[in-house]
Amino acid sequence: MASTRIENLAGTEHLIVTYLRSHLPEECMLDKISMGIGKSRATVLKYLWTLHAKGIIDYREIGRNKLWMMKQPQEAGTETIIREEPESRPPGVRTTAQAAFELHNLLLREAELRDSLDLPETAVLTIGEDLFIIARNRLFESLFPAAEKFSDLVHQSQAAKLENLCRSANAGTPASIELDLLERAGIYRSYRFTLVPAGPADSAGARVLIGEDLSGGRRTRRHLESLLYIIRTAATAQNEEDLLRETLRGVRENLVPFVHGSIVMADMHVAFTTASLSGELLQDLSPLLEHCMTSLETVSEERGDGTFRYAVAVPIIDEEQATGAMLLLTESSISATEVENIEIVADEIASALRMQRLDRERAEFVNTLLAMNSISTILNTATDEEAILEKSIEAVINTLGFDMGCIYLKDDAEGMVPRVQRNMPEHLRKMCIAGIYDGLFDRVFRDQTLVYVVPGMPEYEDLVPRAIRENGVRTLLILPIKVGDQIVGLVNMGSRAEKHYTQTSLDNLLSIGLQLGIALERSRLASALGEAGGESKKGE
Repeated sequence: MASTRIENLAGTEHLIVTYLRSHLPEECMLDKISMGIGKSRATVLKYLWTLHAKGIIDYREIGRNKLWMMKQPQEAGTETIIREEPESRPPGVRTTAQAAFELHNLLLREAELRDSLDLPETAVLTIGEDLFIIARNRLFESLFPAAEKFSDLVHQSQAAKLENLCRSANAGTPASIELDLLERAGIYRSYRFTLVPAGPADSAGARVLIGEDLSGGRRTRRHLESLLYIIRTAATAQNEEDLLRETLRGVRENLVPFVHGSIVMADMHVAFTTASLSGELLQDLSPLLEHCMTSLETVSEERGDGTFRYAVAVPIIDEEQATGAMLLLTESSISATEVENIEIVADEIASALRMQRLDRERAEFVNTLLAMNSISTILNTATDEEAILEKSIEAVINTLGFDMGCIYLKDDAEGMVPRVQRNMPEHLRKMCIAGIYDGLFDRVFRDQTLVYVVPGMPEYEDLVPRAIRENGVRTLLILPIKVGDQIVGLVNMGSRAEKHYTQTSLDNLLSIGLQLGIALERSRLASALGEAGGESKKGE
């Protein structure tokens, strides 16, 4: 039975199975399978779960990734047969049993027929005189689950072609024709349909439609050259803005002439847009974007807006999670092949964003080392507390690349008191004095460690005050200044850029607070010794 299932696989399913059979498990993650068979991550992920549901493949979770593999055949179990003593049978048992046997045989026959119709990339259905769908194979049902009337799926510009096909069938002659079927709102998939009229023995009068998916062969040389150009552009982009701008421009000029394009990240902030996207429109499209990023599938909907007719959201997938979505607003429908091209572009965006993030993490790691060195120099040269604080805030802001910052020291009577600050806007400085950061400060004291918050983290919405977010602060870092096990102060910094730190970098940042604590403690001890010496001289 397993061999039968594998023989009847669709084209993409067969490619995945062939890849899994020919590669080691550690080479069978989503990214590598996608590159190995030349399909987008969204497409590969969809077929992986389809094969898993069929019981053909399985997976093992390794951290945040899944290693996909062929499912091992189960050993044949032992069958237990229980024999019961004959009992007296009620009347009509044999007739009821006969009916049940016939129903069983019919269901078995139906299952066999359905299996025989599961042809690779082939849709099979029967229609009546009124074009209502009577029966369909599993592929057609999975692609068009809500379809009731075949004519409703056909692009309106091809209504005459469908009518001509029906006339040929009425004449008793099989005929073939190419039709675009509405797969999703604004997205059409091309098929070559052959209509076979009912035979003389068919009393129901149904007609059979057999459709071959043509979308896989519709990628032209121009499309391939355009994809290659976009991929090269993504690989050479210097920063995130250049990457997103150039890829969207390539999509618009070479793949899909959309009206408006945006890259929306998982936290729903717009990373790049070709034109201003109003907050009202973004809010209106939020369900579409959330569905796209949750299902990891391209989704679309028809709109009644004057400037565009369709909204299409394509997931940007990294490590089997959506890091964002490409939102395209179009005036006209697009083909399934064009969707597949856009999904490939989205994969390149995901890979390029990951590489840029790793580059930023490396750069930030170097900055943490420079900051540690600067604080170490201050510790060895400055002795006055005020000078230590002034030089320290200047050093950490400059070396770590933050836009603003403030150092607080703990006072037994007044709590956390701001001592020195850099580049803090006046209204923010007043808010800090009024205790706007108290919730975040409490967390530092409770957990005895730093607080690092960027968009996408739950804490960004829950703990970062709205006034701070409205000032464009996208990274908030609060370092505890510790002497032994006691927190004696805090370094609070904000950046309008989103900064990415590895755990090693965070450990380095935490050590900066420890260095500052040592410097302050040394300064206070020196001051106390000086005062004690002065008092002793007065006593003499």
